[in-house]
Amino acid sequence: MIPMTIDKIAHAIGADVPATLREARALRVSTDSRALRRGDLFFAIRGDQFDGHRFVGEALARGAVACVSARSCADKVGPGVTRANGCLWVDDTVAALGALASYYRRSVLPVSSIVIAVTGSNGKTTTKRMIDHVLSGALTGSCAPKNFNNHIGVPLTLLSADAADRYVVAEIGTNAWGEVGNLSSIASPDVAVITSIGEAHLEGLGDMASVAAEKASLLDHLRPHGLAVVNVDRIELLLHLEKDLGFRVLTIGTKPWARMHVGQRTGTIHKSRFVLDGRFTVDLPMPGRHHATNAAAAFAVGRWFGLDPAQIVERLASFVPPEGRTLCLDLEGITVVDDTYNANPASMRAAIDTLCCQSDGRRVFVMGDMLELGELGSSLHLDIVREAVDSGIEVLIAVGPQMGRAVGEAGATRIIRCENAGEACATLDELVTGGDTVLLKGSRAMRLDLVVRHLKEKPARKSAVA
Repeated sequence: MIPMTIDKIAHAIGADVPATLREARALRVSTDSRALRRGDLFFAIRGDQFDGHRFVGEALARGAVACVSARSCADKVGPGVTRANGCLWVDDTVAALGALASYYRRSVLPVSSIVIAVTGSNGKTTTKRMIDHVLSGALTGSCAPKNFNNHIGVPLTLLSADAADRYVVAEIGTNAWGEVGNLSSIASPDVAVITSIGEAHLEGLGDMASVAAEKASLLDHLRPHGLAVVNVDRIELLLHLEKDLGFRVLTIGTKPWARMHVGQRTGTIHKSRFVLDGRFTVDLPMPGRHHATNAAAAFAVGRWFGLDPAQIVERLASFVPPEGRTLCLDLEGITVVDDTYNANPASMRAAIDTLCCQSDGRRVFVMGDMLELGELGSSLHLDIVREAVDSGIEVLIAVGPQMGRAVGEAGATRIIRCENAGEACATLDELVTGGDTVLLKGSRAMRLDLVVRHLKEKPARKSAVA
């Protein structure tokens, strides 16, 4: 963060500040009192598990230059905490955090810092990390950590950028109408990337037309003369690209109508390859042919920054995916593909396709419930169960009540049902043998990441029966 005076911060968030604090400077923004350092500005955020207002006194004692607190929570901050000793009172601390990030982006960050915003139903985090990996080979920049893609994570991403950063990569998520637009208005990006759209968050968004409109609202906040990189494999997005938008649009995808075409996709359980625009062969050291369009988006952003195509291809060849996103693990005797971060029908189909690329040994597919699908949830789970059965994968394990019901409705007698991740661990202990490949995919709440951890810690497996 570029240091800011408390006077400017108070102006940005609409808070009063005592004269004694006006020239004090905040060096960072923090929402976690445990990680706070001297000179930080602490925002007290109310969450599902903790209320930051209860830690305001602790933050000030640890050296916070000031704390931003909600007026309605004044009784929680403890005795002796007042405006005079560093408390900036606002109506809503989350809104204040967004207001500060918006001010910082427009009035503090230098114009040379390019903000890249990434949204989509699938592949946001992987694409974000690919873009950062490509650009960091030649430029100084920053990238949103983990899944910082909501009303707290996006502001923190922007506020962590320094003056020397040539680029800032932000990830923008949603599960309800209007969230992409709100977060995009804060980020005010120079480059917008829409990775894909699919049947995700239908519980909050309703249908695919609304999903497309929600993701496309990112473009409403793209700065003039910027760049929009849009995956148009789903035609619903094309409707949002027909008007004169005032910026450059580069469409990518596997369909013939994409300006930057992704073709000749091949892959194994350890790597994938595709040809971009008929000219550039790109190798990725990760499974999943669907990642080709994510890499194409990173390629397009790299070219917009002026990087040489050969340089971009070389950087993509050394990209390592984050945990939970088709990370391939060679354990003792088996191969595990950790794709546990989240799931929707499109990404579940991609997981089936990825596992089918494995030709050696048995293939084991652990498929967990897909959440937030609304009224279509039952039929979409049934579709995935049938596709998994038809794929020819040797061992299928369904985890969760929705997958279990779909298995029953499909009459798929050879699928093993498990109520939860714990049962899945026990089942795999009995079933998995040397030479197997296990791919795990499900929504985060199914906690299939615990199954991956269990497989990592399990001792050597027995050999496959001849």
